[in-house]
Amino acid sequence: MPENHLGNVAPRCLRGLLQTQKVEFLNTDNIEPNDSWLTHQWIVAGIVAAAARFIPLPFMDDVVRDQCRRFVVSRTLAAHPTSGTTLADLTPYYSDSSGCATGCLGMLAKAPLKLLLFPIRKIVVVVTSIRGVPLEMTRTILLGRTLQRQLASGPIDPQRAKRMRLAFDEAFALMDFRAIQAALSDAMRGVADWKGAAIKAARKLASSSRQQSATDIRTTAPVDQSADRVQNVLQQPETIKLFAEFDARFDRAYRA
Repeated sequence: MPENHLGNVAPRCLRGLLQTQKVEFLNTDNIEPNDSWLTHQWIVAGIVAAAARFIPLPFMDDVVRDQCRRFVVSRTLAAHPTSGTTLADLTPYYSDSSGCATGCLGMLAKAPLKLLLFPIRKIVVVVTSIRGVPLEMTRTILLGRTLQRQLASGPIDPQRAKRMRLAFDEAFALMDFRAIQAALSDAMRGVADWKGAAIKAARKLASSSRQQSATDIRTTAPVDQSADRVQNVLQQPETIKLFAEFDARFDRAYRA
């Protein structure tokens, strides 16, 4: 099945956990961005991030999730080339670590406990996937949406990015996403083997070298078809109203 490219990167210190694959990346920077294109990028990243929970290796879900969020930020910046904001400026907004070295050291420090709890944790995330998959997708989409809104008000420095992250987490925790979770689950069920295709994309993302740009995630037709169906859900009045509520909660938390 032919592959599309939307790619990203992963820390060197974890590359040995997966078999690396030699791939050619198609850079999407030359594609003229528009709102539909950008939303599709956010959705694909959300699907891949959500599927990472099914990879039966320690740390992989954290790595893939962080890299998918980095991809969302990168593509959003590409759609706003005159924003005066860099990917590095936004690290506090999207990442749970401050870089590969710090992230790897943190993972190594937590490795014994994570390895000990891994079987239990993995069972929990798989059992709760009915809720967790659409919730991770929603979070990833809102991450891009919120950044796009904030870029409209001027350049973002690291201190402002940190405030955005705090406001985002607070607003997200207060939301009731049950309606959109159900709608997204229904949309995904309409595509055969989306999970297998998304897991494959997550594995390839995790095995990419750190030098690869944050412009490509390798996907196949089931993932793109799922993204199209999810995009239809986002256009429903109920979803528009829900996201507007999130925007308002974020704005209140950010101003506080």
